Amino acid sequence: MWTCIQLPKVSVSQAILAMASLALVPRPAAALPPSDAAFGAARTLPGDVTLAVRIRGSDALRADATLERVRGALGRMVGSRELGAAWERFAADLGMEGAVLAERLMGQDALYAERTRAGGIEWVAIVRSEQPMQDLMVSRLKPAVGVGGRCVYPERRIATTWRPPYLLIGPSDRTGLLDDTVARFDASEDAGSLAVDPDLAPASRWDPWPVEVVLRHELPTGGLTALTARPDDGVLRIRHRSRFERPPIHLGPGIAADRATLRALSGTGLAAFTFGPWRGVLDPAEPLDAVLLEGGFDESMRANLGARQVALLDDAPMRGTRVRVPSVAVAFEVRDPILAQRQWAGWARRLSDSIARRAGLQPTSSPPPWGPGEGAGVVRSIDVSAALRALTEDHPFARGVRLAWSGRTGPGGSWMVVGSEPMLVDRLAATVAATGRAPDEGGANELAEVSGEAVGAHLRSWLLEPGILVRGPVDDFAAAVELAAEIAAAAPMVRWRASGFPGGVIEGVAEVDLRSRAAATGAR
Repeated sequence: MWTCIQLPKVSVSQAILAMASLALVPRPAAALPPSDAAFGAARTLPGDVTLAVRIRGSDALRADATLERVRGALGRMVGSRELGAAWERFAADLGMEGAVLAERLMGQDALYAERTRAGGIEWVAIVRSEQPMQDLMVSRLKPAVGVGGRCVYPERRIATTWRPPYLLIGPSDRTGLLDDTVARFDASEDAGSLAVDPDLAPASRWDPWPVEVVLRHELPTGGLTALTARPDDGVLRIRHRSRFERPPIHLGPGIAADRATLRALSGTGLAAFTFGPWRGVLDPAEPLDAVLLEGGFDESMRANLGARQVALLDDAPMRGTRVRVPSVAVAFEVRDPILAQRQWAGWARRLSDSIARRAGLQPTSSPPPWGPGEGAGVVRSIDVSAALRALTEDHPFARGVRLAWSGRTGPGGSWMVVGSEPMLVDRLAATVAATGRAPDEGGANELAEVSGEAVGAHLRSWLLEPGILVRGPVDDFAAAVELAAEIAAAAPMVRWRASGFPGGVIEGVAEVDLRSRAAATGAR
């Protein structure tokens, strides 16, 4: 599983050799070792780490056949050929096969952490191993011993420390985090460690799962995310909790998301989301809020909103090419559909005019207003492609974009739908108006589905005519897109549910279905 982690400031071969080249001198056992509880390794790390990843039982994870596609994609991302070759060379130095070395050195418990300090990244890796393995490495590698029993490898820029049965590794030129982690191992209490961070405390009461991740967010987002993951019969299950200083998305508590609408949209696009309206202050840094604000979304429009919102992400062919470009539509449930027709038509015209002015163009001529009842069920649109092309240096995705909107009323209620492609707006409007409401039984505030298969196919369409999307040589672009498509397709379907809480807290669970679509359908 360490093949999924990129160690900074050293080459892949150096990092792999460092994690195994652990020269040992007699030292006392760890006074405060990682516990078996959820996030029990946080006690061994200083409180200011920015990333921590713990993997327990990685030998079992490597043996799980359903994870093979994910391992392959992530292995390519970190350079699996170089990584594998370096690992095999080191195994040969120790007189064993690479798979045996992985099981003996990293099969029990492994931890990786980072900290940003003085503009650079410090890292530390910790693995649990047995004494015979350490004796073998000492006899074969014959490391130099530094001050305080530390082993230093100048040629590899690696330093190591032994706290039986744990091996601690860090860069020899930036030992701050290694020093602090060794001090944590020798400490007698949790004070000053990541374990006492109040944002981690709720997650520490979860059941322990094989994979644990703690991530601090940079400002202005701020805060901390904790997540755990475990494979379960072809599905990777993830639980997460985040607290943000400035949440990147709005997720208001109190309103349960509409499961019936999500079910009706399943398999109809790249991704679908259902959620409730945000009643707080709109944030121009949040994508949907930014668009609403630019069109002059006001309190009268907000007062006319109902309890549900739906977003659908799909793609459409770029005219005259085989390349598919993304498109999006968002549906807002409304209380008074006639009033909403006037409100959102005015909003669309103001948005179009604002985009044109930002591009230095004359405002686009708006469509003529309609009389009472004439707008219901009709998709109206404004061509904003010229302005968007001017603002994006003629990006191909801006070509042919039309700001579209439509009002629709049916058994599923009254809705206003806006988006970047008229046909998608029409499709989403028809679906939400025809679908009855079924609030999520667990009260989740957001439900979502992402089709990894569809996203992979979308990305691969870019490779059919890559010269349209990139100027100059296309090899690097094509390789990056192919890798992204492979990673997306490795998870045919991703589903999640999340809820918002006061104080910028978001909690939820996700299911990454790693089975083929046929196998997943048969298992339901």
